[in-house]
Amino acid sequence: MLVIKGGQVLGVGIADVLIEDGAIAGVGSFDAPDAIDATGLVVLPGFVDTHRHLVHSPLRGAGADLTLNGYLTELSPRMSSLPARDVRAATLLGAVEALNAGVTTVLSWGHPGASTVEAEALAEAGIRALAGVAPDDARLLADSTGLIGIAVASWGPRLPLADNARDIATARSLGLLTTMHIGREGSVARLADAGLLGPDLHFVHGNGSSDDELKMLVDAGAGLTVTPTSELMMMSGAPVHGRFCDAGGAPALGVDVVLNSTADMFEQMRAALRLERLRGTDVAAGSLLRSASADGARAIGLGDVTGSLDVGKRADIVLLDGFGHLPPELIAGGIVATGGVADVRSVLVDGRVVKRDGVLVDHDLLALRAAVARVARRALA
Repeated sequence: MLVIKGGQVLGVGIADVLIEDGAIAGVGSFDAPDAIDATGLVVLPGFVDTHRHLVHSPLRGAGADLTLNGYLTELSPRMSSLPARDVRAATLLGAVEALNAGVTTVLSWGHPGASTVEAEALAEAGIRALAGVAPDDARLLADSTGLIGIAVASWGPRLPLADNARDIATARSLGLLTTMHIGREGSVARLADAGLLGPDLHFVHGNGSSDDELKMLVDAGAGLTVTPTSELMMMSGAPVHGRFCDAGGAPALGVDVVLNSTADMFEQMRAALRLERLRGTDVAAGSLLRSASADGARAIGLGDVTGSLDVGKRADIVLLDGFGHLPPELIAGGIVATGGVADVRSVLVDGRVVKRDGVLVDHDLLALRAAVARVARRALA
């Protein structure tokens, strides 16, 4: 039993959060021998990053001027030949960077041929994750337990429709999510015409999708993740966060790659917010917190597990400094507009403390970065 004591619980006010067996057992007033003093801190659900290529973590900042085509033709192929030990080290670094930033759940788009070591790295990090793997690997790893689940990663419209149908059928036979990139207009329509859309599909980007196609996704109950920073930096077209909302959807957010984006969800929330303000949409800043938590969890099929502080959900929780003094109605917007990794004081995953008082409990982030520096040097040589 653990109590987070006296924090400003988002949407509730000053309260305690009771944790039992890794789950949220109550929000109110509680006493327990093991307590975390959250006085002056904001208590909110852990961030859910629904699309990140963790294996690219060693290349942070290396693609500031890289277009999408340049990434696909120049840099990504170099990373595809990494040996298993480097995949594991790079994935571990990325997962720990996510935890340090308050990301408690991540969908990691897998590295070809290294699914097992990637899943091992995610488990070692202590993060909740879906490992997006190739269909054949999904068959081998489908029985994964603990914090690590499996999703089928399909290359989507880059493949013939028959291959898309095969990937989706494999995932459905195993009871798994299918996740795929979409870009150009028509990608969604061809899946819809083939009767393949459904709530067990998760799409990423969709910059070229028409309004009608976005409505198809909403009607099918499919999830959609927008990665606004990487899409803008790589000139992939205007991110569709607002258009998906207009269609009645609840978009999720992802980091995608740290080649040109910070490794946190604060950057993604702000990018999406600023784009909506540029569109002239009177969106409330605080609403972006849902995109980075509850809506993200639902988009990847984990809405019953995480993404909110509801009793019964797993205790994936972040404690933020710097906002507890604000009136409750201003806190969410303040976090979206001005929050950052430096404000992340403590992080819990499944009720276990992985960062406390600003310090990671199990990992040395600087040492992990130093350990994979050779990966970056080799890829960029």
